[in-house]
Amino acid sequence: MNNDLVITLMNRLGSIDPPGCLSEFVEHPFPPYRKSHCVEVGFVLEHRFAFYYWIKCKQELQLDRRTNERTTDEAFMPPDLVTWDWHDDVGAECDYIESELLALNQADEEEVALFCWAGLRQINDGQIAPALWLNALGNVYVIQKQRRDCKSENRSFTDRFGNEHQVFYFRSLKDFPPTFERTNSRTGVIWDIDMDYFTQGRSVDDQWYTPPLSGEDITAMLQPNTPWMPLILGDLKAITIALEPKYTGGMSVSLELYRHWESALFAAPLFNKKCRWRKGVVKN
Repeated sequence: MNNDLVITLMNRLGSIDPPGCLSEFVEHPFPPYRKSHCVEVGFVLEHRFAFYYWIKCKQELQLDRRTNERTTDEAFMPPDLVTWDWHDDVGAECDYIESELLALNQADEEEVALFCWAGLRQINDGQIAPALWLNALGNVYVIQKQRRDCKSENRSFTDRFGNEHQVFYFRSLKDFPPTFERTNSRTGVIWDIDMDYFTQGRSVDDQWYTPPLSGEDITAMLQPNTPWMPLILGDLKAITIALEPKYTGGMSVSLELYRHWESALFAAPLFNKKCRWRKGVVKN
């Protein structure tokens, strides 16, 4: 590799999303916040690049725009992560190198993007642990289909400053609200969705993916009268969406699953000037 060329090209970059990623800002779903708050929706092909948007959200939240003062990394109170995923992408201490994370300039978006590409696990299953270690996430709530005995997987995680972060696993969305209401950090939510969550739960022999759920099933999960949607959307800070077509059965399947998610929540598509949250998606 020509290191001089790499450095030249990196220095030429402006503030752009990483390759294979795209983002859009939308109004806040909670009506009282709509005139003063917005939410970034980050789309990624490979799930590890969600780390880029989590760090970006941290940088935004650390700045008090009224005083123009920035909270230190150690004093920062990060939002919780609620992630819907077929797989367990939390990872562990073995999935990152502390010295590399310490050297990472979190305020440099290009550097963070490069770190996602080259510094995180290439198989996209360990991006949460390094974000926890950097105190970019509070507690983590994993609703996933990979494991059956989820409660036995609950654990605590210590960040670089010695703060404890709790990681909770749930097999069903119905099990999530009581634990979240009792344990959440009261600092807001980043909602992370892997499109493979919207596939069936049982593994299929000789296949990376399971059959997709119906549009009716997906829409039912996202209704405002469910116990979990108000908890996620009420103090939403950001959304990350991983298409991960390898685990849904193809790109067209991922996009179709995304279409059901989008149409359940928005009256017009994202990236459309008429994009708005559906009326009543969050009750006052």
